[in-house]
Amino acid sequence: MTGLYLKETAKLFDIVDLTICCSLYKICNGNQFEHMKGTDFVDFMNLKEVSRPVIVRHRENSRVCYLLYVVSKEIMNESLAKEWIQHMLEQCKISPGYYKSHYRDALNSGTGETNAQFVKAIEKAIEKAKSVK
Repeated sequence: MTGLYLKETAKLFDIVDLTICCSLYKICNGNQFEHMKGTDFVDFMNLKEVSRPVIVRHRENSRVCYLLYVVSKEIMNESLAKEWIQHMLEQCKISPGYYKSHYRDALNSGTGETNAQFVKAIEKAIEKAKSVK
């Protein structure tokens, strides 16, 4: 029942702040996700219909999991955040088990410079978006 509630609620208001979505779009479009319009990215992040399916790029599942984890921390209600993650994982075709095992992989010191740059870019984008409010 709650899954239906969140989907219906998403029709009425944005779950993820627009400024956060816009900041993340600049980082993730064409990198973690196949190229999409900015409006589709915002709709995707807010569980709304998009004009075409969102596709996670090859070998980006771990970074997408980290992205979902970080964004979920910006959703005020913790139970809605958990439900949002579940819906996002479905849309991204990532299993909950994979998410639980890999959502913090990008933070591990041994994962390489690319992950470190990604984490830094995501953190900077969210902080910048929050400062605009």
